[in-house]
Amino acid sequence: MRPDYWGVDLDPSRRPGVPMMQENPQPFPNTRYPPERQPGEPASPLHGRPNKQMPPVFGTSVPLRGLSGAIRKLAYSYPDHYPRHWLLMMLGDRVDSWSYNARRYLPVALPIAAALLLLRRVRD
Repeated sequence: MRPDYWGVDLDPSRRPGVPMMQENPQPFPNTRYPPERQPGEPASPLHGRPNKQMPPVFGTSVPLRGLSGAIRKLAYSYPDHYPRHWLLMMLGDRVDSWSYNARRYLPVALPIAAALLLLRRVRD
C-alpha cells in the first residue's frame, strides 16, 4: 500500500525545481576542473600522517615564523585526530596574537616605562 502522495513528482512539469533543473550538472563557467596543484613548496609543514596529501591550494603568503611558527610546526608533527595537535595550533594562534600586541604597544610602552623608572630614580 503506497501513500496518497506517492509519485507526485514523477511528471517533470510538477517538480518544484523544473525551470532550473538540468540533465547533468555542469561545472561553473571559467573554472579549471580538476584543480591544478599550486607550484612550489607549502609554507606550512606537511601533515603528521605521511599518506595524507595537502590540498591542491595551500597558503604560501604567510610562512611560519617566530615562536608561534615553532609551536605550529610542532603541532603539525602530530596527526590531525590528536587533541594535542589542535591545542598546539590554538596555542600558536594565541602566541601570534600576543606577539602582535607586544609589537604594537612596545613603541609606546618602552618610553613610558623608561620615564617612570627615571622618575623613580630621581625621587630616591
